[in-house]
Amino acid sequence: MESFSLREATIDDVPAMVAIENQVHVAPWTEENFRSELAKPYSKTYVLTDDETDTVIAAYIVFWHMYEECQILNLAVALPYRSRGYAQLLVRKTIDFALKSGAKRLLLDVRKGNIAAVQLYQKLHFTTQHLRKAFYSNGEDAYAMVLPIDQEEAEWREF
Repeated sequence: MESFSLREATIDDVPAMVAIENQVHVAPWTEENFRSELAKPYSKTYVLTDDETDTVIAAYIVFWHMYEECQILNLAVALPYRSRGYAQLLVRKTIDFALKSGAKRLLLDVRKGNIAAVQLYQKLHFTTQHLRKAFYSNGEDAYAMVLPIDQEEAEWREF
């Protein structure tokens, strides 16, 4: 069984992330989208890679940390690695980052039709703030979700 570790993404990871994007997303990010995020000082990109070669990317997450907010922009798990808890691991690591950085809330938009993702976020205590009509390029609606982050609450709540 393969084991995986989390690390910050590099420019060398972009082709693999783009390949995953093209497999799993309706409106995939381009190479330029990833390169742009890697260049922004407030943007973080983490990849889950195999321990043996550190080249097989099973999943990744891209989020912004700005002032008292973190916002998840992109999360994907490669098809062969789904249903292993990797998406939850990445979101939990992002919550941990937000807590340690002093953020007060974590935000994200999720496709209304992505039931598995919506259920994951709800399991992690995100709540739907409102519906964004025709948010995505194909006209699909999105749920705007938020997770208030409170240091005291974090001590007893299991994210």
